[in-house]
Amino acid sequence: MSFEPHPELPQSLYKYCSQAAARATLASGTLQFSRPGLFNDGFDLRIALALNINEEIVIERALEQMYDGAYGSTSFLPGNRLGALLLIMRQLQWKPEPGEFKEALRPAVKDLVANRNKMLQQLSDALAAEAAKFKVLCLSSSPTVAPLWGNYAENIQGVALQFSPRSDDSIFLTARPVNYVEHEPVLFDDQGFIDWLSGRRGFADTDVSSQVVYTKTADWAYEREWRIVAGCGWKPDEEREFVEFSVDDLEAVIFGSRTTEDFREEVKQLVAERYPSCKLRQLKPATGRMTYEIADL
Repeated sequence: MSFEPHPELPQSLYKYCSQAAARATLASGTLQFSRPGLFNDGFDLRIALALNINEEIVIERALEQMYDGAYGSTSFLPGNRLGALLLIMRQLQWKPEPGEFKEALRPAVKDLVANRNKMLQQLSDALAAEAAKFKVLCLSSSPTVAPLWGNYAENIQGVALQFSPRSDDSIFLTARPVNYVEHEPVLFDDQGFIDWLSGRRGFADTDVSSQVVYTKTADWAYEREWRIVAGCGWKPDEEREFVEFSVDDLEAVIFGSRTTEDFREEVKQLVAERYPSCKLRQLKPATGRMTYEIADL
């Protein structure tokens, strides 16, 4: 089975690991997919949503579209239950005047608009509850991110595993980038909310799930994260699952600059036994710059 990769998928993706995690990963040939409740960001897969609207414009145009949906000359594709109801009203003989129709429905529309933040919170909570069941593998597009070496690679004593997809069915081809935002993602603008209020648009017409799964606050942008999402996984009741990767996809093991000789020798032996095409590389401070670079061993 082949996958259509993201157009900006980098040539390699990197998994920062402690020494213990590196041993386990290399020995088993598996990577850990985890539920977001195990992540170190309390907002992961739990984002707030915003509506960027002008109340007066939305109310008036929504009422106009509702009348047109029920009695206009052109049919439309319903996006929610209200849209289906408006199409049914087309079959009725009774046709009120536009003003009468709008004034009858205005209080309900105004109430929906006034309570939009409550609706957004309910939607966000429902999406978060569903996303909390997902299993996710977090990777980075860079092997030289200093905070990642400090936070995930045991204070530069661990490794970064470099993965490069070698086949059309590599799991790494399914990776998607995380979008980092300063403010809450906007669910609907004026027209989008008008279409929803008037029955022409549903939440399924907006890629809300992707916004939840692949959006983080800008505070985390340094991670340059890409994610592989396995839905609820193969064992939905478990918080973690260990998924096999192709030995050919392991491009290199990059040792932190503080790894010990004993640990390097242990990893070299594991690589020689299981990963014939895997290279060994070393993280080191770049000459004359306050950054890291990667060198072959």
